[in-house]
Amino acid sequence: MGYNLIVSEKADEQNRINHAKDYYETQGHKVTVQELPTGDYVFDDQVVMEFKVWADFISSITDGRLWNESQKQMENYEIHFVVLHGTNRDYVDALKHAGIEEKHINGAIARLLTYTKIIRGTYTLTDTFELMRITAEKCLDDKTLCKQFDTKSVNPAFNFLCYCVDDIKGERAKTIVNYLKLET
Repeated sequence: MGYNLIVSEKADEQNRINHAKDYYETQGHKVTVQELPTGDYVFDDQVVMEFKVWADFISSITDGRLWNESQKQMENYEIHFVVLHGTNRDYVDALKHAGIEEKHINGAIARLLTYTKIIRGTYTLTDTFELMRITAEKCLDDKTLCKQFDTKSVNPAFNFLCYCVDDIKGERAKTIVNYLKLET
């Protein structure tokens, strides 16, 4: 049997809302569309996900919205994610129009990873919804899967290396951070 999913009702995102509703209902899940106090998707009242396309993600960094939204998620749900949807081209285009440097985006991602998790979506909405569904189901089946990472640091450089760069984890990240004396 499927889980219950609540999808946030936002007028400017009606196409995505309709697509999500259709997708999750065909997967056998009960979907309700309503205004949510935090997040965009809530799975079985336990797993919350804030959905961001790259342009929205970058603008939410510059106006501070991202931190408020993530903090609310953390305060209200044990299991919380930020979903980044879009291609590398979407990222480059959004960055070009935002007027901030890529290092600021990387720093924001590293900071975000100190208290929540990120799902990197794919090219199509259907594929991103599938990633969200699988993640939520795994979290609901085995909550230990979605606990905070074991190796966390107050040093954003360490967190960035561990969670944003492929093939660099734990000891290797620690060595790089210590050798180069990285702090941001």
